[in-house]
Amino acid sequence: MTTRALVMIASLVAAASVAQAQQTAPRTPPPPRDPAAPQAPAVPRAATPPAAPVAPAPPAAVVAPRRGGQPINIKVELTITDLRAGTAPVKKTVTIVTGDGWSGSLRSTANFVGVSQEVPLNVDAEPSIQADGKIRLSFNLQYDLPIPVVGQDPASMRLTRTNIRESMTVILESGKAITVAQSADPTGERQVTVEVLATILK
Repeated sequence: MTTRALVMIASLVAAASVAQAQQTAPRTPPPPRDPAAPQAPAVPRAATPPAAPVAPAPPAAVVAPRRGGQPINIKVELTITDLRAGTAPVKKTVTIVTGDGWSGSLRSTANFVGVSQEVPLNVDAEPSIQADGKIRLSFNLQYDLPIPVVGQDPASMRLTRTNIRESMTVILESGKAITVAQSADPTGERQVTVEVLATILK
């Protein structure tokens, strides 16, 4: 065996001996901690913030039901009979057609010779069909029919006009007229009768 080979074997044996010595050598324990020595304060752990409360959803908007009933028209007729002592009765008929649950209005004015103010005939009507088929009718009436007097002597004043206002709600049968009001002059003999007829149009 050559000298070079012997040197290599000796080097390998020495390296193996050193490695074995390092593995078998006892490890030196760390020095004990002095309890009197100041210790670094513990860093507190950051608290997790509570989750933000979820706002409740806003309530759904309540939609008011549209006013009105069935898609049916109703014809309302008001017949006004004006009776004065010594004169023939005067009749006037007002007709309004409106839908079930809806209102209708009529405005009319007239001028008479010898009368400075306009004479009104105004009607408001609101019919609605009930569950039993009858008609509930609310109406307002303003009516006046004066007696023109030309060249009247102030010393002999007499009644020349009466303004009548009526407002009521009645229950009617379709196609059947009824008398709903009969007014009288507070000082004279004049009588005004109101007859109402409501008809369902199909």
